This record gives sequence, structure tokens and C-alpha cells, in this order.
Amino acid sequence: MKYIYLAVLAVIFAACGSNKTGSAVEGTGAEVVLPEGEFVYNLPCKVVNINTDKPGKAVLFLWLHGGVHDRPKHDIFYHPNHFDCCDADEYILQYLKDSGTKAIALFPVCYKADNPNTIKWRECYDDVKHIIDDYANKGLIDTKRIYLAGSSDGGRGTWDYVEMHPEVFAAAITMSNANPIMVTVPTYFFSTADEGDCTEKVKDLQAKGSNILKYKYCADQPHGGDAIECTPELLKEFFSYTK
Repeated sequence: MKYIYLAVLAVIFAACGSNKTGSAVEGTGAEVVLPEGEFVYNLPCKVVNINTDKPGKAVLFLWLHGGVHDRPKHDIFYHPNHFDCCDADEYILQYLKDSGTKAIALFPVCYKADNPNTIKWRECYDDVKHIIDDYANKGLIDTKRIYLAGSSDGGRGTWDYVEMHPEVFAAAITMSNANPIMVTVPTYFFSTADEGDCTEKVKDLQAKGSNILKYKYCADQPHGGDAIECTPELLKEFFSYTK
């Protein structure tokens, strides 16, 4: 029964070839909508179209959820009105709406129908890239403005993705993890008391040329954080980067 339930939900969320509108995203005013046109996803994915009345191609923003080892507590299968265990993703959606940015926000799930044991975002990269390519090939997005963020396991996945394919992403935000790496993509990094202070690690990487633009140790924040520095000022800078 479990896998039948997951399969049904996968169809609902990925919904190839449907344009029906879903439920409202709490706090953003944006709607959860299914992809336009013929899309074939190997990962379930929620899609939020923002400021669709604006001209031109959309910015593409991807959020990688945490808790891939314990998906029932975190992922969108079980939280239809929320995307993760922290609020940073919804702060970012709210910023895009308020700033008048035409955007498509994607919330894939770290789950593969043919491999239910997948527990790392790294293993799902090809499927995530397929989604990006589908939007690009249909001319719906500005391929110079693709942004990535994630928290906890999703933050680890963000490091992996910008390391693996720096040519794809304009900028990244990674939160609640403890192992920063060398990156060429402009990256904002925040850790909490649960992961520890990474100041010295970041300084060492920056000295070697890693493009970590900002790091802050958020000692008063719980793992996953609440908004961890996702202020309008930071997000304005974040979304100003282009490839």
C-alpha cells in the first residue's frame, strides 16, 4: 500500500501535461500549479509560478528539502501546504512575489520511483537536471538565472550540485550543514549550533579561492533554522547574480 500511495502522489505532483491549479501556498499568495506542457519527471515535484503576468522569461529557483533519511517528517508528500521543516523556502517565495520577479520555483523530492532507497541528493542530480532542461528547452526560463538553495540534507545537496555543475547555477544558498567545499558559484552559507562554527573552514576555503561570498554562524538558531539570514537585502543580492 505504501508504494501505491507514493505512486499516486507522484502522479499528482508531477502531473505530466496538466495545467490545473492546486492549493495556495500559505503566506505567499502564490499558487501551487502543475507544470505546463508535456513534462516527464522521474522525481515528484511541486511547482510554484510567481508573477506570471510579468513579461519575459522566468527566473528558476530550486529548493532541496532536508530529511532525506526520514522523508515522512519532511517532504512534500506529507506536508501539502509546506515545503520543508524550516521557513527559509517560504521567505524566499515571499521575496520573489513582493519584488515583482517573474519566477518558477521547483520543489523536487529526493525520491526515485525505481529506487526507493535513494537517500542522497547527489544521486538524484540527473533527474533534477532533466527538469531544469525541460523548462529551458521550452523557453520558459532565463537560463542565466537559475538559483539553488537547501537546508540540512538539502544544504549538503546544494554544495554537491554547484560543485558538480557550476555552469548551471547563478548563485546558491546552503544552510544547516557543517562541511563547506570549494565552489566557483557565488554561495551564501549558514550553520547553526547543531553543526558548529565553520568560520575557520570557510576562511581556509576562501583563501584557496572558493567563492563563498558570505558565511555566518547562527548560534541561536535551531537546526534547519527559521529564516537564517534570508533577509530581503540578502535575497536582492542573491537574485542579482547571472551566469
